[in-house]
Amino acid sequence: MALTSPGVEVSVINESFYVPSDAGTTPLFIVASSQDKNNGAGDGTAAGTQTANANTVYLISSQRELTETFGDPKFYTDTSGNPLHGYELNEYGLQAAYSFLGVANRAYVLRANVNTGELVGSATRPTANPEDGTYWFDLASSSYGIFEWSKTNQKFTAITPTLITSVSDLVGNSSTGVPKQRLGSIGDYAINTTHVTNKIYKKNASNEWNHVGSSAWHAALPIITVASGTTVTNSATMQMNGVQIQTGGTALSNVATAIGSNVTNVTASVNSVTGNLEIFHNGQAIGDSSAGTNTIRFEEGTGLLAELGITAGTYKGPKFLQAAHTSRPTWKTADEDRPNGSVWFKTTSANSGANIVTKLYSASGGGFSQVSSPLHATNHQAIFKLDPANGGTGLSTGDLYVQFNVTEESMTSGSTTDTTNNVGDFQIFRYEGGETIIQSKTTFPSFTAGETFSMQESLKNQEALDTAKTVTMISGDGSTLGDADDFVTAFSTAGFTNLEASVITSGELTGAIQIKHKLGGEFRMFDTLGTPLADAGFSATTAHSYGTYTANSTTLIDNLYDLPTGESLDSTANTGIMASNFKRLSYTASMSAPTNEPADGTLWYNTSLEADIMAHNGTTFVGYLTAYSSTDPEGPQFSATAPTTQSDGTPLVTNDLWIDTSDLENYPKLYKYNTAATLSSTNTANQVAVTTTGAAWELVDNTDQTTEDGVVFADARWQTTTEKNANGSTQAGDQSSIKDLLSDGFLDPDAPDPSLYPQGILLFNTRRSGYNVKEYKNDYINTTKYPGSGSAGLGNIRASNESVAGYFPDRWVTKSSNNADGSGSFGRKSQRKVIVEQLKSEIDTNQAVREDQRGYNVIAVPGYPELISNMINLNTDRNNTAFIVGDTPLRLEGTSTAIQNWANNTASALDNGEDGLISSSEYLGVFYPSGLSTDNTGKQIVVPPSHMMMRTLANNDSIAFPWFAPAGTRRGLVDNATSVGYIEASTGEFEAISVTESVRDSMHEVKVNPITFFSGAGIVNFGNLTKVSSSSALDRINVARLAVYLRTQLDAIAKPFIFEPNDELTRNEIRQAVESFLLELVGQRALFDFLVVCDETNNTTTRVDRNELYVDIAIEPIKSVEFIYIPLRIKNTGEIAKLGQ
Repeated sequence: MALTSPGVEVSVINESFYVPSDAGTTPLFIVASSQDKNNGAGDGTAAGTQTANANTVYLISSQRELTETFGDPKFYTDTSGNPLHGYELNEYGLQAAYSFLGVANRAYVLRANVNTGELVGSATRPTANPEDGTYWFDLASSSYGIFEWSKTNQKFTAITPTLITSVSDLVGNSSTGVPKQRLGSIGDYAINTTHVTNKIYKKNASNEWNHVGSSAWHAALPIITVASGTTVTNSATMQMNGVQIQTGGTALSNVATAIGSNVTNVTASVNSVTGNLEIFHNGQAIGDSSAGTNTIRFEEGTGLLAELGITAGTYKGPKFLQAAHTSRPTWKTADEDRPNGSVWFKTTSANSGANIVTKLYSASGGGFSQVSSPLHATNHQAIFKLDPANGGTGLSTGDLYVQFNVTEESMTSGSTTDTTNNVGDFQIFRYEGGETIIQSKTTFPSFTAGETFSMQESLKNQEALDTAKTVTMISGDGSTLGDADDFVTAFSTAGFTNLEASVITSGELTGAIQIKHKLGGEFRMFDTLGTPLADAGFSATTAHSYGTYTANSTTLIDNLYDLPTGESLDSTANTGIMASNFKRLSYTASMSAPTNEPADGTLWYNTSLEADIMAHNGTTFVGYLTAYSSTDPEGPQFSATAPTTQSDGTPLVTNDLWIDTSDLENYPKLYKYNTAATLSSTNTANQVAVTTTGAAWELVDNTDQTTEDGVVFADARWQTTTEKNANGSTQAGDQSSIKDLLSDGFLDPDAPDPSLYPQGILLFNTRRSGYNVKEYKNDYINTTKYPGSGSAGLGNIRASNESVAGYFPDRWVTKSSNNADGSGSFGRKSQRKVIVEQLKSEIDTNQAVREDQRGYNVIAVPGYPELISNMINLNTDRNNTAFIVGDTPLRLEGTSTAIQNWANNTASALDNGEDGLISSSEYLGVFYPSGLSTDNTGKQIVVPPSHMMMRTLANNDSIAFPWFAPAGTRRGLVDNATSVGYIEASTGEFEAISVTESVRDSMHEVKVNPITFFSGAGIVNFGNLTKVSSSSALDRINVARLAVYLRTQLDAIAKPFIFEPNDELTRNEIRQAVESFLLELVGQRALFDFLVVCDETNNTTTRVDRNELYVDIAIEPIKSVEFIYIPLRIKNTGEIAKLGQ
């Protein structure tokens, strides 16, 4: 202000200017993780993992802040605690960020809106809050009553089995598979709770799992052991079960050979570890003729028995006994003398016996309460034990029992109908209440007079079924054919106590036959002469398979079941059926309480190996059996080897389907059987190619969606025509069985348009099939989306335009979209695809990461090479102000061929990923291989290359500058990994490698930077290349990062001059500021030289009139030393001294 009286005015004019300091290495980590994780302190939810905060960019300054915001990085293990290397749900990004923040204090983290926790595999679909009446098999609270006998110690040991709750622990990732070999140790027991039969297994000395009680289990437990080193006389003899054994040599192996080829059901072998001779019996019915089944009688011959040290006599094989605590086995030496490993399954809860804890959910009570579920051998035994005086009328709907030995095998000495061992398994049944009624679906049947069937019924106060009675068909009019009334008359004269037959007189089943047990008991029956039961409509084809139940079936009869396969009533014919009010209980087996239908948007990785495959009949897609009626009645076979028959043992026919489970990485390898296939071979005599015709499995091309030999992958249906009706439900409903779908042609309205495809093409229904990721959609099928009915374009356009009003409205919709070639996405690749697609969406659409104030200069999405192109695009949007750290696949083999093929995209991949690399950029560095590190719990984990490189960049910049190469033994040291290598795709194991010089040479050619181990230095990044398509200064990482630095700093220098007068003074000021900045870089070894021009020569009047100011800068960046040549000359003595004269 102006002075108005004498005085002094002092003003300060700030004409100073300097370049603002750089924030250092500040990366942007883009990550995927579980939702609603606990924070690091464990006292709340990590805010960054909440749905409301997804897509939010967080600036994180410490490891503690990272775990408070996003929780501890999660890396998954199997049930034995072994890390799952390369598992798609491992949180690689958060672990890399955590490691980076160990040496730095600034990082941006963006979590994509995908809940990886929902992608944990399960054969059963996820649920939310349970409905009233939900049953739960509480695995944690149950005890399993397994006791193993020790002959050595003459006592039992209680066994705690491993409970298998995930099909990922089963061979083939199927609930019917045996436990995988990696699970457990020799001698361990396991129960497969993923299947309703809850099979019990033991791991034998060969590290294989055997079903307890099976022949394989028997044949793995030696009855006799002869010490290693024992020798015998050549041709010496002994008797086993009356058969002479004569050795063909002096070694124990000769004895084993002689036994194995002569004695029925007896085997012998020399233990490869101990060298002992071990003699086994497989437990089958044939044994010593006098001592009974599962025995071996030894008698001396010409001295062999004595040489082996075996005392003559009868030896019993291992036994599997299912009995109550009151029937303790007598297996001591003085009694039955059973060998080591025999098992007692104690069927009562006393003294640590079996106690299967089943709980029922009550909506009014808001929780689960236990329901009594004692163990019994059969339905009729359960009725007797639970209600002896009333025979069933005293039972209540909802009463439970657990059946053990569910196939009802009951091998006894001399049995002619059942020679199979009882085995270790159990399943839960629920009593449905009331009279036991079966109603035929065959109306007005006729019968041949004189034909017969046999039937047994349960009685009051009697544990066993009553003696079988024979019903003989009659004809009331004296002809050879009888009708339904004649059937009822014949039935009533057979003398049953509780059974009645009648003819239905009303409804759609008028004229059909009904049989009931008045007490609600059980009855079993089979045809003995002719097929009168089948004629009446009661047969194996109209019965539910034992232990299963299909509600509202159009073909199967309620309460009618096949007999258990081991039932001795009619095992030889396998035509017996039974009626019972007990249904196999539908429940959830889990360690924690189950819930109900999931929330909208819930993801489900369905691990079950099952497939609903339809075929085009020329008009539309239909169930496979509808199109090809003679094909396998169970649908596609799943096995690791090519089937030789259909699932029921009948011969294969053209169009049978097989899905090869030996290569789950490339699932589904779908084969179609062709009895007239073209077979090519080579004549070995003259090496001439020969073409013939014969039967063969032919691989279906999953990328062919246009010919009759191809296959379409799409959502098509969840239920059959009958089962699609919701009956008022607002959910998705239960899925129909694959078997029912085989003969049904229903299609959901969102199914593919059949008119676009040729006859014969297959439709792989991804909605109902397993091994992929699905998303739950509320109200997905509704009358708004598919209005009306009856006319073209209305209602369900795939099902005769019927109204969708009665359909279940919710649907599981495949989330893991098809590959670019049209093939489906399955297995771990489907999990990965869901995560990758969400990460891509996040990078491409998030505006916060494009804002200037997010001052990051490095970008990484650890573990996902698929995101390289998206990171390049993001960097382009930000004017290339960041350097991109790109990963190579975790499963990329460490060979020159594999690495070059990937980097050169020889597989013609359409996007970056596990198959190939397609992107290039002067601001992208790609690194190989992966590393072995530890997570926050101390477990070893496999981490992607970016995990190592992000921290290496931070270390480089802390001791030098970004324009120094982050490579070599000075600045390229990797301190957050202990080894480098890759994951072997077939085994899932980490393979440590040394990146040799020859491999490094190959990597240099394709511009992939090697991370390798050098003795005396450790693990080192030994590459400085960017993935640029042409040769220039920017093909080196240090120069690229210098360019990134210059962009950022020059922008900061220039911004204060915006809106200044465009005159010489301003141009001089900005030129001086730039020169000062660049001169400093020369001193910091970033530049050799530079030139700055900002005057009238490049700021013409035309440019000035356009309000433009140009500062032209030329720089000569300093290159890094990469090739050192040291010629070494050897001179004669004295020559070097003369050179100096």
